[in-house]
Order: sequence, then structure tokens, then C-alpha cells
Amino acid sequence: MAFVEFEITDLVEQFMAVTGAEDTVAMLFLQQSGWNVQSAVNTFLDQASCGSCEGNRDNPVMVSEDDVSTLSMGSSNKEQKDEQSNPNLTVLSWNVDGLDERNILERTRNVCHIINNRKPDAVFLQEVISQTLAIYQSKCPGYLCKCGPTHGAYFNIMLLKNSSVKPTSNHQCTHFSSSQMGRHLLCQPAIFRDKTEIILMTSHLESTLKCKNERKRQLAEVLACITDQPGEATVVFGGDTNLRDAEVSAIGGLPSGIVDAWEQCGRPKEAEFTWDMQMNDNPEWPYPKKPKIRFDRMFVRPGQGLHALKTTRFELVGMERLPGCRRFPSDHWGIWCEFTPLLTN
Repeated sequence: MAFVEFEITDLVEQFMAVTGAEDTVAMLFLQQSGWNVQSAVNTFLDQASCGSCEGNRDNPVMVSEDDVSTLSMGSSNKEQKDEQSNPNLTVLSWNVDGLDERNILERTRNVCHIINNRKPDAVFLQEVISQTLAIYQSKCPGYLCKCGPTHGAYFNIMLLKNSSVKPTSNHQCTHFSSSQMGRHLLCQPAIFRDKTEIILMTSHLESTLKCKNERKRQLAEVLACITDQPGEATVVFGGDTNLRDAEVSAIGGLPSGIVDAWEQCGRPKEAEFTWDMQMNDNPEWPYPKKPKIRFDRMFVRPGQGLHALKTTRFELVGMERLPGCRRFPSDHWGIWCEFTPLLTN
């Protein structure tokens, strides 16, 4: 499997070097051309020259060969200005389903494309595997990667944007002592835009309905960890919690001062269900009833004074089918949050 993936990666890199296209576009044309690089490049340039190539925000846009460098320079300058003028903290959390080996290269590269296109300040990824970790590290060059224990079958990582998030100490990894699935909590103190103290956390809580007691215990540990952080800092936790609402109620709900980002944004219906088997057909679901559950969540404990942030935007990402395999990047939708300072200088 590893040899095949690296061989495909070489072909993709050759295609991108000649055309200037995105990696997922390269995958599409290479697959259609039987992995013949020259044939794929010729087909791409023929279509680009006739202006038949279109795209959207979360899937690549194909452009003509002459336009690539001009578009890149113009968009880069605009993005730098937009980033500098935006005071909001942006966070993406996503279970990227690394355990599904089908189309793993195309799916992972599309997640990288979304990260590089949207440029969140922090990214929380769950179900990363050793094979995909190398892709995230190489394809997201503007980010510092913080990992959980990589010796397991899968693990969590954080990507921190170098230009806006500066770690103030080493990240901590807390293992859930009674987990049967190797689950853990990552915690990273940092400074956002050189002035706002933040604590970033991510985890993947115990899966399946039968493990609800262990999951509730892990949730209680996460909430206690959030509460124990220094009071002046804003704490942002995001991850695949596998929670059902009844389980949150069973432990007494969220502690005072900790809010659910989706609820704080008015419970938008279009962003409620992050694991939706009625829309997402990546998993093979043999049962007639297809569930829709809000597994992926983000909790926030606002800080004090200039360090206080409030959730002002909550939406789902990764809902576009990939051009090559016609599947989604993951069986989960990603969650995108923006946090606005309550006070300004």
C-alpha cells in the first residue's frame, strides 16, 4: 500500500509541476488517463485552453496555463491583506476518517486543499494515521503540526498557522486511562496575533453507543480540564465527541461559563448534523434507518478582558464530492468556527 501511494504521489507532483493545477485536479486527470502523465497533461491543457474548467471554494479551480502565475500573485496579496485585517480567530475541526483506506490519497489532499484555501488559524484533526500525517505536514506548509501518540492505529493532530498562532509552551497529551480505543486529549497554550491568550484542545472521545459510560467519563475529564485553565485565557475545544444530547444531560450539562459554539450561534439547522448518513454515503450503511447525529462539537470558555472571544460563526465544510472518486473527503463533515474579540484595543 505504501509503495503504491508514494508512486501515485510522484505522478501527481509531475502533473502539478507542468500545469500549475491543484493536487486533486491532478488526481482526476491522471485517473482518467490511466496514470499516463503526458496524456493527462495534454488533456488538461486542451480543456483549460477552451475555458471549460470551473470549480468552487472547497474543490479546486482549473485555469489556463498562462493564467496560473498571475492568479496566484494577485490572490496571494489579497489574502495577506484580508488576513491582517481580520481580528477573528478561525478554527476548523474534522474527523478525517483515516481508517477508510479507499481513495485515501485524494481525500487527504482535498482536506489539505480546504485548509490551504480557507486558512484557519487552528486545525483540529481526528483519525489521522501515519500515512496521512506525512501529507498534512508536507501539503500545509504554513502550519506547525502538533501530534498525539503516533504509534497507535490513529491519533489526533493540531495544525497551528505560523503567522497568527504562537505556542507559549509544549503541548500536553493526556491519555484517558480507561479508554479501550487509545483515546487522548491534546492541549496547546498559545498567543493569537501577539495579544490574545488562548488554550486550544482537541480529542476523539470513545466511539459506539455501547461505550457511552466511558464517553461520559471522558467528557467530564475534558470539561474539568477546560475549567482548570487560567481564567484570563479563552479555551477552545473541538473534536469528534461521539456524543448524544442525552449523554451531556446525564452528567449535568456543560459547567457554568462553558458554551457550545453551535448553540451560541443560534443552533443553525443547516449546520446541526455532522455525521449524516442520509446525505453522506461514504460508509456502507446496510440498515434501512440512516442516522443523523451531532457527533462533532466545539466548546468555548471565554477569557477575560482583551482575551475574551465569542463564537460568531458556525458552519459545516467538506460537503462537496471529490472530482475523482465522487466520494466526500470524510464520513464526517468538518466544523468551521469563527470567534470575535469582545473587546478591542
